[in-house]
Amino acid sequence: MKFLEENGRVNGRGSIGSTHSAVHIENPESHLRWYFRHFLGKAHHNYCGKTTDKLIYVLSVAKSDDQCRVILWAKTGIQRISLPLSSKLTLHSICQEFSDIVIDRSPKEIKDPKLQESLCYIEEQEGAINFKFGVLYKKIGQRTDNEILSNNEMTPGFRKFLGLLGEEICLKGFNGYRGGLDVKTDTTGTHSYTTILEGKSIMFHVALLLPFSQDNPQQVERKRHIGNDIVNIVFQEDDDIFDPHWIKSQMSHTYALVTYQNDDSYNLRVFNEETVPPYGPEINNAYTDPEHFRRVLLVKLINAQKAVYQTPQFVERHKRTLDQLLQEIHQRFVKNTDTNEAPNLRPFTELTDIIKEQTPRIGRKKKNRKEAIFQECGQDLKFKKIVEGLAPHSRTCTSPHTQRKYAQCTTWQHDRIISDFPNKIVCADFWDTYVLLGTDHGMSLIDSETQSISEIYDFLAKQIIVVEDKSIAIVRAEKVKHRTGYMYIFDLAALTMKSQSAKNLKRKIKQERIEKSKGCTLIDHFVMDNKLFLAVAKHKCIQLYEWIKIPGQGQGWFTCKDDFNVSEAQCMQILARPSGLKICVGTADEFLIIDAESGDSDEQCVEVLQKHKANTSLCITPIVKSEFNRWASGVLLTYNNISVLEHFTLHPNNVFTALIKWHGKPLHIRYSLPYFIGIGQQGIEIRLASNGNVVHSFDLHDVTYLSYHNQLIYFSVFNVNSNVCDVSRLPVAINLGSSSTLASVVSNDSEERTPVARRASIYKTSPNIRRSFNGEYLKCDGYMTNKLSFSTQNLTYTTEFDDIMAVGAAGGGGGRGGEAYRSGYDLHCDVFDSPNASLYRVISIEFNPRYGETTAFRVNRVDTD
Repeated sequence: MKFLEENGRVNGRGSIGSTHSAVHIENPESHLRWYFRHFLGKAHHNYCGKTTDKLIYVLSVAKSDDQCRVILWAKTGIQRISLPLSSKLTLHSICQEFSDIVIDRSPKEIKDPKLQESLCYIEEQEGAINFKFGVLYKKIGQRTDNEILSNNEMTPGFRKFLGLLGEEICLKGFNGYRGGLDVKTDTTGTHSYTTILEGKSIMFHVALLLPFSQDNPQQVERKRHIGNDIVNIVFQEDDDIFDPHWIKSQMSHTYALVTYQNDDSYNLRVFNEETVPPYGPEINNAYTDPEHFRRVLLVKLINAQKAVYQTPQFVERHKRTLDQLLQEIHQRFVKNTDTNEAPNLRPFTELTDIIKEQTPRIGRKKKNRKEAIFQECGQDLKFKKIVEGLAPHSRTCTSPHTQRKYAQCTTWQHDRIISDFPNKIVCADFWDTYVLLGTDHGMSLIDSETQSISEIYDFLAKQIIVVEDKSIAIVRAEKVKHRTGYMYIFDLAALTMKSQSAKNLKRKIKQERIEKSKGCTLIDHFVMDNKLFLAVAKHKCIQLYEWIKIPGQGQGWFTCKDDFNVSEAQCMQILARPSGLKICVGTADEFLIIDAESGDSDEQCVEVLQKHKANTSLCITPIVKSEFNRWASGVLLTYNNISVLEHFTLHPNNVFTALIKWHGKPLHIRYSLPYFIGIGQQGIEIRLASNGNVVHSFDLHDVTYLSYHNQLIYFSVFNVNSNVCDVSRLPVAINLGSSSTLASVVSNDSEERTPVARRASIYKTSPNIRRSFNGEYLKCDGYMTNKLSFSTQNLTYTTEFDDIMAVGAAGGGGGRGGEAYRSGYDLHCDVFDSPNASLYRVISIEFNPRYGETTAFRVNRVDTD
């Protein structure tokens, strides 16, 4: 085996900066185990069939509200997708969503309740809920596993480290997760250490606590456990070299080398076998906060084991296991199924049945009774799994320390800012205290300060873009009676004039329309060097406009610079590169990139990026460093539920690899370091950009992306039953740190990344201290270095701090406009004042997120021992 080292400076895969990524457990089971969560114990259908390659597959289909969840169980792995309900949705159309299978003939439905237990077992084989890690103590100068495993003395530093990891327990009679240790007869020792992190039980195989043999230098009993652990911790109390090859094992793929320093700090280095894919969190070279180090280490170990499961060795083994289990299902259930029970491939209906079947009236009671028995068996199985501790929903954490700052995981929350709006909101944008809405009945303006709603236009807005620098709103809209699209330019001051009636505004509609934009289907804008550019997609044509100031009038208007003949665009995005503006376009069968400033003919400036086979949605996401440095280093191209990353730096020899397979079909993807946030009709998925792993997801219904401002994503959720719409916002900068792994994935630039917008805006103005109050601590990890100056009690302090503990993601409240927001933007950090040896805790920062200006810091003084 060849190992790559990660030590906070170099990870063997690319350069690493000095900033930290958030500490997430990647691919959490609570978001991946769909069958347990959405199928088991509920009405659903299971089908079994064979592909054209004679490979067995099982298809599980469940209806939930306005969506259809589908799980494909095949030898190649378990795939999940959420589809909107449609009258045209059939089993054949569902199978076409998966490129891995081509069905040979119609599958048969399995109605045996015992199938649920088999599918639950297959899902459990995909990953572990509970974990076991080896812990080795290494003395200075030891170079072989025989020497390391023969250590038998527990030093105070090692005991302190074990106490940091978990709680010491007596093995005999222990009724928790035992990790392969004997809990009846003490054959594997009398004591061990265990802990629980976010509902995951962890058992540590501590070599010093396993049976020791004086006559066996190889310590076979210890090696039997340590050598079969996929991930091991190696602890040492002095800086010394370590080579993973010293530990002879075919199973161990990751070693975490922990060095305890005399100043009670810990150094961490991680060695990964070269086939292990990237995983987080990024590590720092030194940790002075033990509880923070504990969480980083445990999350790193959990993510490491999950990443090892993706190596070729384990993938092939998993394929063989899946194939064998599917063969058993086919042998046990399908061959004994009456051919008359094969399902009719009919459209979905709004009935409780997922797929409409022809059932004689006389047999309905019998069928309903069978379905009730099927669900009861599933509910009993789910209850049994919960009792056994195998449910993937628990968020329990245990820590042996009273300090719990990092014990809980980072939570994602979205808060509602508009409730029960009477019409469906199609598009919107925000400025100052106003919200400009496009609904299915016209355009409305909301003043959040006065809570007033004004209907200003009767046409149907499809896109709204507010450009505050130019004081204009760009709207792509259609007249109610005429479906021809136009682009309109509205002056923000005119829209917000209370003295101007809606009738007068309607008279100006023709003056505000760009006639050349007739028939437009998409618009996108970009500001570069204080110049505003607008791309407009029409039938087989892309137009590029520039905002030109009219001399002597103090106003401006868009003029058409150029147009390009391309196929009809389904999605479009303007990008900035050092060579100038680019327009990336997605058509029915390919993605194109247009050099908008080359001046060449269409054939020379239009280039194909990638062919695709999309049958529904397309999406283009630029990869930019920050809102202050918007040069795109690449684009994420998405079709259906698959995203691929295209590097501009690899041009012209582009290599495409699948980066993300979304669970739904995202209609819009937002890149915010270090995340990709996919917004689809059925919900929101948050994934790490470094490896595409799931971090969090929201199950919502009829979601529409609206806009993005100040690290906040705004979206609407329509309730079709009550015919009302809500608008919510989701913070995407949960932590102030940024993922350095992302730099090696989506950018080849070597210069330091520009800080994210929220970090820069917080220190934009000098803060004023207000009266102290006790705020709620919202948990999240981050890292940065800065100086804080403030005045209190007639004294001025300038203090350097470098550990920022948390950024709030809690729900709204607070004022609007010039008033400060009091919740949802809290920053907590420990600030030490050297002269007086006092601790000042900044418990909140108030600022207006619309302008990014700091309003106030609020601090508490805490006396130190």
